[in-house]
Amino acid sequence: MARVAFLFPGQGDTVHCTDPESKEVFWKRKLREGDKEAELLDSLLTPPAVVNGKLFFGTTDGRVFCLSADSGETLWSVLIGEAVIFQPAVAQGRVYVPTAAGNLFCLETGDPEDDGWFMWGATPAHNGQAEVMV
Repeated sequence: MARVAFLFPGQGDTVHCTDPESKEVFWKRKLREGDKEAELLDSLLTPPAVVNGKLFFGTTDGRVFCLSADSGETLWSVLIGEAVIFQPAVAQGRVYVPTAAGNLFCLETGDPEDDGWFMWGATPAHNGQAEVMV
């Protein structure tokens, strides 16, 4: 297996693991709950923060997810009950999640290696490239 840099876009209600050069999709994960037949008018997902081989992101229906970057498997999720409208920050084993109600939630990840996405906004360059095993 080789380590390869990937993109992890959150589009609509689906997270993708994509090779930026070949455009090959290695895995897709749909994360929508409720009426899956209803028209989705906007993105459900925040952009993911990629740290320690994991994706951390929020949803407008009030959930926070941690997925494996290698497989897309859900490692954990938490219902916070408020729309998450911006990408989480991840530092020293904690995920900081801003909500539409103006609150900031801090969640313990259980892994002190979850560290390195210290700011909101900017580009992924401040965090280095995400690599997964393929």
